Amino acid sequence: MAVLLLGAGACTADKDQAKGKDKVEDAAPDDSTCNELLGDAGLKWLKDRTGGKARLKVPDDLKSARALFYRQVENWDPEKTGVRIFQRADVCLARTNVADERREFEIRFGPSYFTFDTRFDDVSSTGDKTVETLVNSDVKLVHGKDNEGVVRYRVYVKCKIPGTPAKQENEIPIEGLMADTLTGDTNTRVHLTRLLHSAKVVADGFDCENKPVVPDEPPTSVK
Repeated sequence: MAVLLLGAGACTADKDQAKGKDKVEDAAPDDSTCNELLGDAGLKWLKDRTGGKARLKVPDDLKSARALFYRQVENWDPEKTGVRIFQRADVCLARTNVADERREFEIRFGPSYFTFDTRFDDVSSTGDKTVETLVNSDVKLVHGKDNEGVVRYRVYVKCKIPGTPAKQENEIPIEGLMADTLTGDTNTRVHLTRLLHSAKVVADGFDCENKPVVPDEPPTSVK
């Protein structure tokens, strides 16, 4: 049964079966992870921006995201050279049309390819400058357009996992990524606020030894 954002209803399973419909694509998702990551304010924003039509999907919940992060970071060897390859968990996906991948809101978290100290103030092939904002000693935000002109919002959080080599939290921080081609909202501050809320939930759920402080809002310099 398709579940619309914030409880809008759909036909019952019995009626669908009676009509002989294949409900695989519209199977009811467990949207609790999206709810937690976005919070009440984020859910209201998503509802308002989509006219209540957004359908939430959680490919990976926080428990599986945590396990994936731990497994990859625990296997990290600081002596190894070469390109690092990590997987990220898709923890929240929203669409108004389940078949339209061009218009979606997505949040992903996982180990970062980049160290926390990496500088992102470069200019992309689209001519747009990537903007980096240091929030505090454990958290920073990055946003800018990709080669297709879509704004990507990223957050980096130092997260020390028990038993890993020294400086692991700096060498492989948590990376959160948000992309939004669904809502039509172009406000950078709004998106980074939603991303910070998600990052706080993830950092708390990952039990980081260093207890990073993730604030509720970006610095005032972010407009």
